[in-house]
Amino acid sequence: MIVQSACRDGSRALATESLRRPKCPRCSGNLLVAEESRFNARGHVDHDWSCDDCGHQFVTSVRLWRRLD
Repeated sequence: MIVQSACRDGSRALATESLRRPKCPRCSGNLLVAEESRFNARGHVDHDWSCDDCGHQFVTSVRLWRRLD
């Protein structure tokens, strides 16, 4: 899956990890939408999750790399 980056030059970024929704590590509940997502300068998109079933909160991170084409 290709993730569009915020670059003004129109270049694209590819995710190096799976972009599937995670399951809660505590109760294995399915999570639909991250509470918050943010891009950091190291090329990662961090997602804050909160499980609706058990209330467990955790963070996942997707590393992006720039595709030259």
